[in-house]
Amino acid sequence: MKKFTLYILVLFSALSCMEQKAEYDQTLGLLSEYNILSKDGGSTQVAVFSNTSWTVEMDRQVSWASIDRFGGYKSGYLVFDFDINYGRARRVILVFKAGDKTMTLNMYQSPRFNDSDCVLDLDSDGIKVSAAGSTETITFNTNLVYDLDDMFLTLSYPEGEEPSTPWITLKSVEKDKVTIDIAPNTSGADRTANLKISHTDAGSYDSTDGDTVYSNTIKVEQTK
Repeated sequence: MKKFTLYILVLFSALSCMEQKAEYDQTLGLLSEYNILSKDGGSTQVAVFSNTSWTVEMDRQVSWASIDRFGGYKSGYLVFDFDINYGRARRVILVFKAGDKTMTLNMYQSPRFNDSDCVLDLDSDGIKVSAAGSTETITFNTNLVYDLDDMFLTLSYPEGEEPSTPWITLKSVEKDKVTIDIAPNTSGADRTANLKISHTDAGSYDSTDGDTVYSNTIKVEQTK
């Protein structure tokens, strides 16, 4: 009887140690590193494997996707909703954390347009502005009307005339026009810059290196 009692005590002690170790060794797991989403929109469940509390958030805020929860306890799943993609490939990354462990899941949405299908043109070859600076509007032609938030300026300057800070900045991009701000010229000399509007997509599902398309180049000339 004493031996049996001692065995029970040892067993309970071992189980207690195992439970404490399980609590200490926090686990976090996902089924894959990426998820390929249809361009037609929809929703998908994301399985999370854990023995503890975990959190999840997007690496950036996007208007085309949402999740139904921001954390959980032990294994479970979340629902990822995504809109129809009318443009190029796009991606948002889900960041999961449990204790000191972090894992990411690339949510990649297939494109509607290939690069060869993209239309991205500024209706100008060049503009001239005074030394006082100005806000200029350039009409714009594109079929990437759902990618406007991700458009950016690409600027280049004559060799040896690169400014310490850009004197042209992008103010807004709308479906039919681009607005830029040109700073006053205090350099004491005429200056020029070549300007393009650009867009970088999400690339391929297993790489974060995107492909960039550019508009035509226009020349901006500012007097001293």
